[in-house]
Amino acid sequence: MKASAIAPRRRYPLVERREGIDRESLERDYLARNRPVIVSVVDVASRTHWDLATLRATYGDCAIDAEETEQVYVGQRARRRLPLSALIDGVLAGDVALRCKGLELLSTIDGMKAQLAASPPPSDRLLPTTTASTRRALWVAPKGTMSSFHHDGNSDNYNWQIEGEKLFVLARPDRFDELYAHGSAESPINPFHPDLGRFPRFASAAPLEATLRPGEVLLVPKYWWHCVYTAQPSVNLNTWFSFRGEISPWRALAGAPLLHRSCAALAAEMKRRELFRLASATRRLWYAAYERLADHPRPEPRGELLDP
Repeated sequence: MKASAIAPRRRYPLVERREGIDRESLERDYLARNRPVIVSVVDVASRTHWDLATLRATYGDCAIDAEETEQVYVGQRARRRLPLSALIDGVLAGDVALRCKGLELLSTIDGMKAQLAASPPPSDRLLPTTTASTRRALWVAPKGTMSSFHHDGNSDNYNWQIEGEKLFVLARPDRFDELYAHGSAESPINPFHPDLGRFPRFASAAPLEATLRPGEVLLVPKYWWHCVYTAQPSVNLNTWFSFRGEISPWRALAGAPLLHRSCAALAAEMKRRELFRLASATRRLWYAAYERLADHPRPEPRGELLDP
């Protein structure tokens, strides 16, 4: 049975919205304090380059690796290769079996990276002037799909909504224990329909929620847990970034278990020193230890929400 058929979804206090905020204020009041916020951007022309119709017309013949949505945990999801046009047709038809998680899409599809360089996302105007590196992902998802409850590690994240709507539930980095974390970065909980009988500590997690609409940017600060529900056929673009003077992992994870906090800070320091191979090897060992030693809680079911 779909979770949405059981009861109305749980609702939470709203993430703050700011109109007309400049990048200096955003850095001072939110990035430096590791707080989420939604801001509006002027981007009508930019969005027309990336909406579903344009993507299909321009890149529809290109093959992509779509992600099957049945499994909750990222490492358990299979991938399927098909033309982008077939995925978009399925998205528009309401097929919830696949979505595009385009971490490599911008680099592998001819012309897409050049288009992004020619027409940068409006969220780039909000990046700190000392931004040192960025990484992007393009997402194409059908209505009714939902991510795991997870965090993205040591990167701040500007999530620019291009088409459709997405609903986010966010929880602070120090809520590791209340989220019954699986591994270092995923939770079995469906925060829209949490089973407090199985996960009673979640009642103290104090999440926030945010509905992201076209032309809006959500700052998901580093290590903030988030679960994302696609309320309408959707396209959005993530920009993960780091910058000089950003909050440290040790400070951001204050209150998290000491082992998790220490390992996260160590991994971030290796990346800062450009020891990428060592950081990757350390991460593989970290996950292998979790797979062997830690509990593997069965994730709560996902399903279409009747009242998003």
